[in-house]
Amino acid sequence: GGRLYEQREAVCRALDDIPGITYVKNHAAFYLFPKIDAKRFNITSDKQFALDVHYGTNVLFIPGSGFDWAEPDHFRLVMLPKPDEIYDAIVRIGKFLETYQQA
Repeated sequence: GGRLYEQREAVCRALDDIPGITYVKNHAAFYLFPKIDAKRFNITSDKQFALDVHYGTNVLFIPGSGFDWAEPDHFRLVMLPKPDEIYDAIVRIGKFLETYQQA
């Protein structure tokens, strides 16, 4: 239990509802490193993907390449906002992805 547990559970519940995103549930970190199906969304640049999501949802996260991840298929979410706030942010990402294809 506790605040960090509730924040992580909110993130995982929201991510579970987004087709094309998978993740490994963490146990002792303030962040998650979800994988996005780059082929499904035609993602060739994780930096562009992060910008597109930011401009389309007002949600900011770091592309995987910011952590030396070679493929454009991961991003890092910090799980420090309140559970309802982080849940809402990830739901907005999911809605954005319903029609997203990287140009």
